[in-house]
Amino acid sequence: MQTLVIGSTCVDVIIRVPTFPKPGQDVNTDGAKWSLGGTAFNVAKALQKAKSPFVLCSPVGRGVYAEFVERELKKNKIPVFAKVASQENGACWCLVNKKNEHAFICAHKAEYLFDKKFYKKINFKKVDSVYFCGLEMEEKTSEAEIDFLLEQKSLADQEGRPLKIFFDPSARVERIKKSLLKKIWRLNPILHLNQKEAFAITGLDSIPSAAAALFMLTKNDVIMTTGKSGSYIYQAATQKGQKIPGVKAKVVNTIGCGDAHLGVCVARIKAGDSLAAAVLAANRYAAKVAETEKASL
Repeated sequence: MQTLVIGSTCVDVIIRVPTFPKPGQDVNTDGAKWSLGGTAFNVAKALQKAKSPFVLCSPVGRGVYAEFVERELKKNKIPVFAKVASQENGACWCLVNKKNEHAFICAHKAEYLFDKKFYKKINFKKVDSVYFCGLEMEEKTSEAEIDFLLEQKSLADQEGRPLKIFFDPSARVERIKKSLLKKIWRLNPILHLNQKEAFAITGLDSIPSAAAALFMLTKNDVIMTTGKSGSYIYQAATQKGQKIPGVKAKVVNTIGCGDAHLGVCVARIKAGDSLAAAVLAANRYAAKVAETEKASL
C-alpha cells in the first residue's frame, strides 16, 4: 500500500552567513549550495530510505529551478508527478548562521499548486496513507486540496478502507485561515508539529496541555518534536501523553529534520510499530539528518 506525499519539491539554496543581516548591513558568504528539498520531497526521501512505498505528488513547472528538480528527481529514481508548463518553479533560499539557526526566503510557484486532475492516474484502492503540509494551505488552491482529501476520506470510510492522514501545520500555521483549519480537523489527521507550532495553534505554553488540546481538535494521535529533548506524543487510544527521548547529534544543519522525522514516523507506523517506537526511530533518523549539510539522507 502506498502513501501519497502531497506538497512541494523545490531547490534549497543554502547560504552560510556569520549572522543574519540587519537592515542596511552587509554580510559575506563563501557561496551558495543547491540541493533538492521541499517538505514533500524530504518526507518522500525518508520513506524511500525506509523502503516504504509512496507517490511523491509534487508538480514541476518550467525554468532553471524546474530543470534542477527534474534532474535530481531522476537521480533519486522518483518520477515527476505532474508538469505545469505555464508556470516557473520557485526556490527556497535558506540562510544558516554560525549557531545553525536558519531563516527562509521562499518563492512559492508551480511546485505549490494543487489540481485534482493531477490525481486521475492514482489508484486510491492502493493508498492507505496521505501526507500534506500547512505551507500549501496559504495558496489559492488550498481549499480545493482539502475538499479533495475530505472526499477521499469519505470514500475510504464508505468502502471500509483505513486511510491515515498525516498533517504538518508548518511554522506558518498562524497564516492559515481559521475556516480552513476547521475543515482540516475534520480529516482527523495525525498531527506532526514542533513545540512552537503547537503553542501557536492552542495558545497554551505547556507541552502536555498543548498536546491534549490538539487531540481534542483532531481526535487522533499527536506527535510533537521538542528539540534536543526529543519528542512528546499523545496517543488517541489511551488519551495519555509520553516523552520520547532525544538522540545526541553533532549538528551541521537542521533544515529538513522535521520532515525527515515525519517520514520515518509514517513508515514505521505503516510497518506496525507502536507510536512510541515509531517516534523513537524517527528521533534517531532526524539526528543523522542534522549531521549533514542537506535536508535529507
